[in-house]
Amino acid sequence: MQYLYVLVSNPKDMYYEQFFLSVTSLRLLMPNVDVILLCDPKTRENLTEKRSGYEEFVSRIVVVDVPVDRCQIEVSRWIKTSMRRHVRGDFLFIDCDTIITDDLSPIAKMGIKIGGCLDKHSFIDRHSKVGNILERDRHLGFVSHLSNRHINSGVIFCIDTPETCDFFDRWHELWLFSNSKNMVRDQPSFNMAIYENPSFFTELDGTWNCQVSFNGLPFLSDSRIIHYFASDLVQHTSPFILASDDIFKKIKETGIIPDKVLKLLEKPKTAFVSEVRIVAGEDVLHILNSHVFETLLLLWRKIPGFFIFFNCLSFVGKKIAKFILVRTSRKKDGGIKYYN
Repeated sequence: MQYLYVLVSNPKDMYYEQFFLSVTSLRLLMPNVDVILLCDPKTRENLTEKRSGYEEFVSRIVVVDVPVDRCQIEVSRWIKTSMRRHVRGDFLFIDCDTIITDDLSPIAKMGIKIGGCLDKHSFIDRHSKVGNILERDRHLGFVSHLSNRHINSGVIFCIDTPETCDFFDRWHELWLFSNSKNMVRDQPSFNMAIYENPSFFTELDGTWNCQVSFNGLPFLSDSRIIHYFASDLVQHTSPFILASDDIFKKIKETGIIPDKVLKLLEKPKTAFVSEVRIVAGEDVLHILNSHVFETLLLLWRKIPGFFIFFNCLSFVGKKIAKFILVRTSRKKDGGIKYYN
């Protein structure tokens, strides 16, 4: 079996550094496997000098020609949705924003055709972005949400058969349609292709794509792949140390992975910042998933003075509300309840 990465990158972004860290973690655990890198001609040209450390970890590079009028993210999705046509044999596709934490070879013995994990380890009706999923399907005329499952395309196992080639062709076709509707994301089209071909697909348990930022904690101890990035976290800070921009910048500056980071790769399941809070409960999660929370976070980062003023105002409002609630409680039950 082969392990497959897709990289579309330029010297200004951090995608190469993410890939380099991920493929290093893979080789530390599985030094003798075949690793294939798919990239476009522009990316291949800039993988030189400080961006060449990956070479000792990659078995083969496949350069895929794509239309020249596509932007970088479209090139990435073009290659990803058509990768089955560029590689022979069974493969496990792995996103660049991942860290390998255990042996991946058992997946080849499962007897499945195509496999992937739930996005955010959550059914659609309990998904934090259920509105976005439904809106994208509505915009594209897709109905994959009817399955109540939305699969994350960051880790995909696929065997080499005519049926799986047809599946990927359909995914690519649906993505081209989506892109024509200004939807560059590949997951809506991926899930629609699954919905049309349910007999080809097997849902994997969350250990194969442990999305640590969203509901991944139950799968962390037995995880095989940690998937640390989520587009929803653009305004947040990941608790996972190996997702740190400082690490990626250091790799970019030196072209090598620092010894300190290599040490973290020895026990990646423990590589979390010292101050982390576990947040649970539907009421709290509802607030965290709201536009109000996103706005407050943006204010704190961009206009801290206004945030401090708003926070002081909220403190006064809390005191007033608490006073009213306590007085109301005393009238009803003699003050048995206490409001924090």
